Amino acid sequence: MPVNKITIKDVAREAGVSTTVVSKVMNAKRLPNGRLDCETSESTAQRVMEVVKRLDYHPSRVAAGLRKGKRFVIGVITPDISEGAFSEAGKKIEEAAYKDGYTVMFGSSNENAGRLRNLMRAFCESGIDGLILTPCEGSEEIIHCIMEKKIPLVLCNRDIPGLADAGCVHIDNKGSIKMAVDHLYGNGYRKIEMISENMKVSSLDDREKSYTETMEAYGLKPYIYRTDEKTVEEDTFRCVREAAEKGTEAIICPRILQSLYSLKAIKRLGLRIPEDMAIFCHDDNPVFNLCHPTVSYISQCASEVGEEAYKMLKRMMDGEAGGKIVISPKVFFGDSTEKTLVK
Repeated sequence: MPVNKITIKDVAREAGVSTTVVSKVMNAKRLPNGRLDCETSESTAQRVMEVVKRLDYHPSRVAAGLRKGKRFVIGVITPDISEGAFSEAGKKIEEAAYKDGYTVMFGSSNENAGRLRNLMRAFCESGIDGLILTPCEGSEEIIHCIMEKKIPLVLCNRDIPGLADAGCVHIDNKGSIKMAVDHLYGNGYRKIEMISENMKVSSLDDREKSYTETMEAYGLKPYIYRTDEKTVEEDTFRCVREAAEKGTEAIICPRILQSLYSLKAIKRLGLRIPEDMAIFCHDDNPVFNLCHPTVSYISQCASEVGEEAYKMLKRMMDGEAGGKIVISPKVFFGDSTEKTLVK
C-alpha cells in the first residue's frame, strides 16, 4: 500500500514548533563553528534537525521554486542531439544542471526554423526557467520572441550578432580554420580548397571567411564548394572528384558530414591520403583517430562549451547579465596533412 509522503507539517508537529521555524532551520546556512545561522535557538534547531533526520524529510525544491516563481527546469535545443558535439555538450549541461536540482528538457530543431518555433513554444508552455539554444538558419525572429518573454537565453556554438541581453558561448571559429590553413601551407600545400555546406549560420560563415582571408593573405586563390543538406553525400563525392581532377592538393571540411563523406569519397576514388590529397576536418569523431592514416581535425571542445553555457545560464537565471565567451579550439594533427611532394 502507498506510504504517505512526509511533509513540513509532520516535522513541525513532531518537533513541537511551527512550520515557519522548520523552514528557517532548513534554509539556514551552517557557520564555520557548525551552528546554523538563524534566529531560532540552538537547542530548537538541533531538535528540528533530529526530527528531519528521523523522519527522512526532504523538502520539495519544485514547491520552493514555485513560491519564488521558479520551476527548476531548463530547455536545451540543438540541431541534432544525436550528433557527436551536440550530444557531448548536452550531456555536460545535464550533469551540471542535475547538481543544481534542475531538470533538462531536450529537443532537436533538425536545422528547421519551423520545428524550432514549435519546440520553443512547447518549452515555454511547459514552463522553463532558462534556455540554451543552438540557432539555425532563419531563426532570428523566433529567438527575438523568446527574448521578449524575458526568459534567460544562452546561444551555444553559434551566435546572432546584435542580439541584446542574450548570452553566447562558442569556439573561435575563425581562429580554428586559420590554424588549419597555416598548417597546410607550412607543410608545402598551395592548392587548398574547402568543401562546405549551403547554409547560413554564424559558425560556418566565420569558418568560410577565415579560410578566404587566410588564403588571400598567403597570395593563394580560395575556392569553396557547397553541398545541399538533402544530397550531402552525393554532392560531397562530386566535389572531391572535381577537386582531384583539378589537381587540388588539400581540402578543408568545416562541418562533420562533409568531413566523413569526403573521407569516404577519397577512398571510393582510389586516392591516397595525403599523397594524392590531404584533408583537414572540423568537429570531433572517433574515426579520425582510428582510421589509417589518422586525420587532422579541429575539436569543437563540446564539453567545455556545454559547461560554460550552463554556468552562464545559471548566472542569468540568478539575475546577472549574460555576456560572451569564446573558447580557444583544440587542434589535432594527424597523418592526413603530413608533408608530401608538391605536385
